Amino acid sequence: METASTDAPETESPGGNDKAKEQKRTFLLAVAQGTFIRISFAFADSTTVLSAFIYRLTNSNTLVGLVGSIGTAGWMWPQLLISNLLEHRPRKMPFYALGMGIRTFAWVAIFLSTLLIGPRDFGLLAACLLCFYFVGSSSMGISTIPYMDIISKAIGPHRRARFFSLRNITGGICSFFIGFLVRHVLDDDFGLAFPRNYALLFGCGAISVGAACTIFLRIREPVSTVESQRRTLWQHLKQGPQFIRTDRNYRLFLYFRIFGHAAGMCGPFYVPYALDKLGITESAIGLFIAVSAASGVISNFLWIYAAEKYGERWILILTSAMAWASPLIVISVQYVSPAWRVPVYLSIFALNGGAMSGMMVGFMTYMINIAPPRVRPTYLGFMNTILFPCGFMPVLAGKMVGVLSYEGVFLMSVGMGIFGFLIATRLEDVYYEEETA
Repeated sequence: METASTDAPETESPGGNDKAKEQKRTFLLAVAQGTFIRISFAFADSTTVLSAFIYRLTNSNTLVGLVGSIGTAGWMWPQLLISNLLEHRPRKMPFYALGMGIRTFAWVAIFLSTLLIGPRDFGLLAACLLCFYFVGSSSMGISTIPYMDIISKAIGPHRRARFFSLRNITGGICSFFIGFLVRHVLDDDFGLAFPRNYALLFGCGAISVGAACTIFLRIREPVSTVESQRRTLWQHLKQGPQFIRTDRNYRLFLYFRIFGHAAGMCGPFYVPYALDKLGITESAIGLFIAVSAASGVISNFLWIYAAEKYGERWILILTSAMAWASPLIVISVQYVSPAWRVPVYLSIFALNGGAMSGMMVGFMTYMINIAPPRVRPTYLGFMNTILFPCGFMPVLAGKMVGVLSYEGVFLMSVGMGIFGFLIATRLEDVYYEEETA
């Protein structure tokens, strides 16, 4: 169902002026919150910082894959249950506060564990990291559904791609400089021995998460029409298969995301491959973060243009076309002169940064747009929960590295990325009117 935009400015009356000011205030607060979330990711990115940390602790590709899986699967599994708890509630902000509070606690616990356990017991430290990281990732699943619903009510459909792109731009600029900070902290000359240098990064990540939560709680949540009664869990579960049967775009988008997860399963292994097979030093991780962040910032101008000129689905088409280029380049790096390996490897993170930024904008925008407002939490929660097994693809990839080699896993990712691109070309743009209470 395609309808007109709901975000036309209302400036013909004092009430319209007040509404426009409130929308601007909400937009700016949400961008600030997103900036701090991106900063927290830069300090403890699962594909760079955390994968290098766990590899240094355990020398295990399987656990490197598990870190990537925890970040995704932990975020997915609670969402269907949370959507059932809050779909009938006019206000979702308390659930956001709960999720972000738990997430802040988890990162404080990771910081303290790394600081207090230190080099005495690497096995115990790895276990603490994985446990608390799972708690933090699961808490994201609690906060994501209310966050997406609040953003949907507060920001009109034709401004959403711009919003997600702008928060990526501001967060990406900060992440670019943080990348150099990470490089400096992880350098042997910095003065903090392993693992205390990583503890400093985790502490900064915890502060960023707390700041993001504090900022978003200042938003005055709009109230919209909701279902009057909570469905039973069984009734709630039955809705999901019905959405898949009756909504073509929802069904295709589900397939698109499955292939997207399969294509991205090699992401956590870029850094271990560089350290283990190419002889690239650990301090180069900071450069990888900086280049990825810079690419993410620059690419967002393309995503804004593509969404506003051609529609949000074009973001998904373009990013899925880019997604398989990174593993293809990784395969060829071994044939490059050692003097050129770092520059060539930086191009991988440039492509990956742009693709990940576009996927973030395109996924969030498209998912919100195709969801009917009254059942939006269920639309989001069911899809993210049913994709829970896909979150363990990095673990599967870690196992396959021992059988197929790194290059074999990277080649599989290329193939999955091509399938995802073909599905993206079949998606359609859809917009729904918000129903105000």
